Amino acid sequence: MIEEENEIEIICPKCSPADETWHEILKPGQSPVAKCLDCGDVHSYRVPRVKMKTVKAIVSQMENTTVMKILLDETDRFFVEDELVIEDIDTGEVVPVIITALECEDKRMPSATVKMVDTIWGRAIDEVTVKVAIQRGEITEATEMKVPGDFKFVVGQNVKIEGKDYPIVSIKIRGGSFKSRDGDYVLAKKIKRVYAKKPYQGRYERY
Repeated sequence: MIEEENEIEIICPKCSPADETWHEILKPGQSPVAKCLDCGDVHSYRVPRVKMKTVKAIVSQMENTTVMKILLDETDRFFVEDELVIEDIDTGEVVPVIITALECEDKRMPSATVKMVDTIWGRAIDEVTVKVAIQRGEITEATEMKVPGDFKFVVGQNVKIEGKDYPIVSIKIRGGSFKSRDGDYVLAKKIKRVYAKKPYQGRYERY
């Protein structure tokens, strides 16, 4: 059951007894009443009791790893690569992450409901470290940048390192694929490595 402001997605006994459909909430509270937006039927409905579960979260943030505890609805389902805002129930610390693994009874699953999950592994994305490879002929210089997770790197545009501009020629995304066409962009939180070249008199160097 999904609820948004004065609307709710529930089963309609008249037109949709098997699948949930959107209703307008006419009367909230202990004996709620709603009107089906498909057929207009007005009926009461039962609000299920939400069961919460405390789940361990292991968050990697640059060079540090932090163990947190979060409270989640047992019926929620998560997938690896989902974004999740983790709020530690002991300290109140809030960290946005990308889920990197869902551990269920010593097995890692690509997707699971909270009821099944023992530990959520995540990579913090509020600030991330992006590795940059600057190429000059056969020589590659490696460096790193710390930027907000939503910072855009764009192929064909410059990346500024130590006050100097270097044209981006390609971007490797976590998972293995590349972006290499001018105008392609990737958010920092999804980047494995940025490849750039040293300019030569305002142009790319020729090797």
